[in-house]
Amino acid sequence: MSQKKDDYILGLDIGTNSCGWAAADKKNNLLKLRGKTAIGSHLFEEGHSAADRRGFRTPRRRLKRRKWRLGLLEEIFAEPMAEVDSSFFVRLHQSWVSPLDKDRKKYAAIVFPTAKEDAKFYQKYPTI
Repeated sequence: MSQKKDDYILGLDIGTNSCGWAAADKKNNLLKLRGKTAIGSHLFEEGHSAADRRGFRTPRRRLKRRKWRLGLLEEIFAEPMAEVDSSFFVRLHQSWVSPLDKDRKKYAAIVFPTAKEDAKFYQKYPTI
């Protein structure tokens, strides 16, 4: 069996880090709810800006796009480069590895296909 309640007004105050409420009748008298005055508030932790997360996201996206573009260029130039130097892209991907690294792949040279050509180049141009 349900009882018909009188009409009431619910007032809300929603802020950036708080929410307040009050219940009143049509004559603006505060109502009672479970024996207590129907008024209250709740405080939240202050919101944080997304700038910090955006700061990490931007370089990650930039590097991902750069890697994608370089892969696309490599795909476009794979056949013409294979005619000139079949091991160019393999050496390019290995160029960051130290020549002293024991796990280095089969290409000992970085710029040219053979270590002899590489050594001659570095003697002629020592600053590179």
